[in-house]
Amino acid sequence: MDTSRQKGFTLLECMMALLLISTTLVILVESQSWAVRSQSRAERINTATMLTGEVMTLLELRMAKEGFGELEIHEQGDFNDERFGGFFDDFRWEYEVESVEVNLPNLDQLMGLAGEGADAAGDAAGVSTGGQAPANDLAALDSLGLDLSMFSDMMGNFLREARVRVCFPDGNDANGLAVDDCVEFITHLVNPTGRVMSEEEQLLLEAQEDAGASQ
Repeated sequence: MDTSRQKGFTLLECMMALLLISTTLVILVESQSWAVRSQSRAERINTATMLTGEVMTLLELRMAKEGFGELEIHEQGDFNDERFGGFFDDFRWEYEVESVEVNLPNLDQLMGLAGEGADAAGDAAGVSTGGQAPANDLAALDSLGLDLSMFSDMMGNFLREARVRVCFPDGNDANGLAVDDCVEFITHLVNPTGRVMSEEEQLLLEAQEDAGASQ
């Protein structure tokens, strides 16, 4: 028997086994690392979602207290104050409050829709109305010089769109630059008074708030 040949085959088998084990370990480590990263990111998204809800609540309270203004609001900040105990230093927030454009149809469009609706109702009842009654009512309003655009402007005083975003670092892109991920909430706020502060009033209020915050 050629013992040297038998030992050579045994060494080759050991090397193949070690290679297989090493490959398996690398795959397991990579898989575990990916699972840890995914779990960490899911936790950060959950944290950002809760922080976004808190910022939105504070914004709604602010708007309820101050009311609406002519100027749009754009502010940003972080969570480094004492309330959060340094747990959310990597997170930052920003919010925007913007006017909402309300577009109502003009009277001609309403008369056309009313005529179509009256025709459909007449057909269902077995009579022919020609859509004249509702259209005539709206035509009477039109003859009075009523312009629905004034209602659009009035409704704009009652509505604002609020957007709140909380962002956190989410690794680097292909160029090695830091990338942020964000959670965003969007809602519409209602102004029960319908009063809108002038630009001068709003700037004065913001100056007073800044002075109070700096003290």
